[in-house]
Amino acid sequence: MSLNFISYDDDFCGCCGAILGLPPRAPATVTCKVCSTQWAVKERVEQLVSRIEKVYERTVADTDGIENDESADAVVEHICSKCGHTKAAYSTMQTRSADEGQTVFYTCLKCKHKEIEYS
Repeated sequence: MSLNFISYDDDFCGCCGAILGLPPRAPATVTCKVCSTQWAVKERVEQLVSRIEKVYERTVADTDGIENDESADAVVEHICSKCGHTKAAYSTMQTRSADEGQTVFYTCLKCKHKEIEYS
């Protein structure tokens, strides 16, 4: 199957147009992961090549200040999946688009286990 794609850029496969992986050293040979065509990578002089990777981690806000005092925060009847306690502090936040429900963050008053409920 021929896609008849022509690429004049060394970063893309000349056969299928897929992005070619960046080799750790040059000169080298890179194999396209889509069509398995091999391409020669030449050394690039006076060109900065870098990679930036961001790692995002889903967390729940720290709630260390929550104590067993029920008047401190909003407290509701919620069964903790970890210890079985029936009361939890909660807060809500709009984490998705406006036409979807709010996200509810529960924190068990006994063991401080945190749970998220998408409503």
